[in-house]
Amino acid sequence: MAIIKLILAFAVSSVIAHMCTSALPFLIGSLIDGYGFTATSAGLVGFFQIGSLAISMIFVSPLMRRLHPLPVCLTGMVVAAGCNISIYLLPASLPLICLLAVGIGIGYGLVLTAAVAAAATAPKPDLIYAIGNSGSLLLLVGMLATFPAAIGQFGSRGTFIAIALLVIVCIPFIFGFRSRPGVALETPTVDIRLPRVLPLLIIWALMSFGTGAVWGFAERAGIALPSTSRAAIGYILSGCVFAGLVGTGLAAVLVARVNRVAALAVGLIGAGVACLLLVATDNVWVFGVAAALYWVFTMYVYVALLGTAAAMDRKGRLGTLGTGCERLAFAVSAPISGVIADHASLVWIGVMAAIASAVIAPLCLVPLSRTLRADPAVLDPKR
Repeated sequence: MAIIKLILAFAVSSVIAHMCTSALPFLIGSLIDGYGFTATSAGLVGFFQIGSLAISMIFVSPLMRRLHPLPVCLTGMVVAAGCNISIYLLPASLPLICLLAVGIGIGYGLVLTAAVAAAATAPKPDLIYAIGNSGSLLLLVGMLATFPAAIGQFGSRGTFIAIALLVIVCIPFIFGFRSRPGVALETPTVDIRLPRVLPLLIIWALMSFGTGAVWGFAERAGIALPSTSRAAIGYILSGCVFAGLVGTGLAAVLVARVNRVAALAVGLIGAGVACLLLVATDNVWVFGVAAALYWVFTMYVYVALLGTAAAMDRKGRLGTLGTGCERLAFAVSAPISGVIADHASLVWIGVMAAIASAVIAPLCLVPLSRTLRADPAVLDPKR
């Protein structure tokens, strides 16, 4: 029963914490069309929100040895909900929205740090991450579907009030962190000194930079397609989240049975190709397929990276640090993508993403493989 409560708490916390990235196409669309911001300004808001999430994770991560996940997660949800409500109520000003975006990001960072640390202490963290992320994807589809209704009811700021209400509704479910299972202190870990874990962190950051750059402007790429409505693109982007279940399922099955480095290589290359295809096509059917593949490969790699980090460090420090680096890279990609969107074709965002995820990141798998050989059971779970 405790493990079920933990999985549910992880799923709810994960979907809330990733709202700033999963909902980014809708937030950017709202900021551009509703607030009159340029793509660069909208990307800047995303940078402050996701960047503060990442930095808060990096700073809070070392403290999780002394903190319980529940109060950390609860604090983050309250802060995130309050700042989203404030954006809805207060005047539309870029500096003010950026300031509140920092508060939202810090709240999300606390939520995600607590979730990753709690799951890492479970007896089978790979399974927790796979099932929990699958559950969060199902929740995400329903949550994203509320945004059009919220915008219709509350206007262009409706996305923010919708997110705030969703956070508040989810608060009771995080109390599953009270009964998180422990992990034996004698569990072997790989030395997590920075030089040894740096390849994993670089891979994590490059993959997030590439996929984040494309996802933030996926809606803009979709509505530019001929004879395609914004509503149709919204349904495609929200519906394709279901494809992420395939990715988490594959990760749960394959990562525990095959070489971790080989599994990551396939996912990184697939994610890069999907990113390029998503913004390069002029056919709505190809766009839909690319969006589905995007979610398959990004969720596959995300779960594989979390599982690798948990296998290397069962105390959860490396998982939270890696997730923080991932969010920081995602944040950096937002304003860079905005500048490209304002001055060039969206295709160049896809090219940048493909190079980061499918070309440069796989090169870091070589030093990562050397590090994992320190514990053969981590590199190849069949042993």
